[in-house]
Amino acid sequence: MGATTGELVPKIEEIMSRLPEDLKEAVSYELFQCVLEIKTPPCATAAEAEGILRGLRSRVGSWAAACGAALASSGTHPFSPYQDQKITSQERYERVIETLRWVAQREVIFGQHVHVGVPGEEEVIEAHNRLAEHIPLLLALSSNSPFWQGMDTGYESTRVKIFETFPRAGLPPAFSTYEAFEDYVDLMVKAGAMDDYTFCWWDVRPHSRIGTIELRVLDSQTSLDSTAALAALTQCIVAGALAENAKGPYDRELAYENKFRASRHGLNADFYDAEKGASVPAKEMARTLVDELRPVSQDLGCENELTGILESSSVSQS
Repeated sequence: MGATTGELVPKIEEIMSRLPEDLKEAVSYELFQCVLEIKTPPCATAAEAEGILRGLRSRVGSWAAACGAALASSGTHPFSPYQDQKITSQERYERVIETLRWVAQREVIFGQHVHVGVPGEEEVIEAHNRLAEHIPLLLALSSNSPFWQGMDTGYESTRVKIFETFPRAGLPPAFSTYEAFEDYVDLMVKAGAMDDYTFCWWDVRPHSRIGTIELRVLDSQTSLDSTAALAALTQCIVAGALAENAKGPYDRELAYENKFRASRHGLNADFYDAEKGASVPAKEMARTLVDELRPVSQDLGCENELTGILESSSVSQS
């Protein structure tokens, strides 16, 4: 964004032209020239990822400042009009705009993606379903985009409501097997809907090319502590799920309703728990989940980051 105005500015080309070669591996273009993506390499722990990301933000921020810009991180920009933003001149992005038009033109939004390595096809589908059923809570914990086009939308996460207008976005299908996922992708490719599975823009998806499950629902976080806490929570959910017997497809219809509540109310939402037959406050659900995952976090070396969920999101408050 502009260093003095706070407005979004189309600086990605200038910044990329100045970055040292080692930084270019960690920075990517996005759909709009006012956006850049910073990526960590594979990390063993959330703490390692946080340390690397902290260094990358600092270095990239210095180069942005040299271009008269500043880095900022949230789910949406509070006031810069999407109509004023310039498209990145790359074939993939130009095709997205040509295909989706107004739906894609509004997509000036910013998310945090978390990849967790999984050992095989059966495991990735189980991780897919377990992360999917936690999407409402993960969204509530990350909600960071109440403002859009200069107004308070009344939603804690406006970002997801914008992105849900994309095809193949939002909650994913409840796949029973990896073959069912492959069949879906094959059908969409044959139908001419997409080139490959990376055009599935779901809240969570198997990323076959790099052997991970990818969580995509999170709003981008302003605080690195919150970023690390959400990464640790994601890793623990996956590891915990794979240590237990597979539960199979998730209840997509219930998750859909609870996700709406998360988008609208954030951590003040109440989620319906089918096992209890009652609605449960999001903060209570978060505290319970953190407690359940503490042993997993100790094994993974991310207990401090996991407990950050309670601190950074005021979950510990009643």
